[in-house]
Amino acid sequence: MINLNYEDIINKIKEDKGLSDNEIKSKVTEKLNQLGDLISMSGAAHIVANELGVRLYDLKKKRFKIKDLVAGINSIDIVGKVLNIYGIREFTRKDKIGRVGSMLIGDETGTVRVVIWETNQLDLMEKAEEGSVIRVKNAYVKENNGFKELHIGSKGILELNVDEEIGDVKFNTVSRNIDKKKISELRAGEFASLNGFIVQLFEPRFYDACPQCNRKVIDGNCEQHGEVVIQKNAILNFYLDDGSGSVRVVAFRDNVKKLIPDPENDKFEDYKNNIIGNIINVEGKANKNQMFDRIEFMANNIQEFDIDARIEELMKETNS
Repeated sequence: MINLNYEDIINKIKEDKGLSDNEIKSKVTEKLNQLGDLISMSGAAHIVANELGVRLYDLKKKRFKIKDLVAGINSIDIVGKVLNIYGIREFTRKDKIGRVGSMLIGDETGTVRVVIWETNQLDLMEKAEEGSVIRVKNAYVKENNGFKELHIGSKGILELNVDEEIGDVKFNTVSRNIDKKKISELRAGEFASLNGFIVQLFEPRFYDACPQCNRKVIDGNCEQHGEVVIQKNAILNFYLDDGSGSVRVVAFRDNVKKLIPDPENDKFEDYKNNIIGNIINVEGKANKNQMFDRIEFMANNIQEFDIDARIEELMKETNS
């Protein structure tokens, strides 16, 4: 049986057969009365759909967005941008040593942790790069401490560097993967959310990139896609200060355009004067720059600082 939630099945029956909610629910109730405790409401809806000739297989194959994920759904097909790679660890179960890896991906609707159990897919995960777009096939959704996770098991498939566009990632407002931190608290390898003032801004630099995967190209050739028409991708460095310390932030492509809309043509000095002193929120990952022996912050998302939300947070902290 295809594992779908009750609402999805009801909506599919309505769409295919033109029945009203009451008509469908009446049929489901009738089926429940026939079978008693032998079946769940979702299972009864499955049977009703089958009797009406509704193909739930088509529903199973639809492309999901992260916000649509519901615990219990199987055979998920989803595309997302890699935001953070947590690595692979070993575990022991029944005297056997296994491996499990995980990463954080996002799309325009939210973020989700991907947990990978299958050995072949773990080998692929080790080749994944932050900022690249991946596809996950035949995964299933589980709930862990109130948070949804996407699991790749023996039937799951991980595809790297897929040729699809992901817009600005919407970061979940409540997530255990993105902790708010002071700059002084940053440690290499951590994924964090920072609020601070832009105190120094450097002129953008550009590199020749593949328009499909955004990787650097050499002499017009992409390692993944061969000969391509190159595009210029921007890199912007600036310093963020929150009173506890300062950190150099590195932003790429779309995040650069959030500060400088047209980095190739806009007059940098004009924008520099308008940007310095602004307070922003930056979400990303802290890395150790070995050459200069310092922590730097790779931005995955830059957005305006929500002063009203911060005031509300401070009031709650004061009252607690």
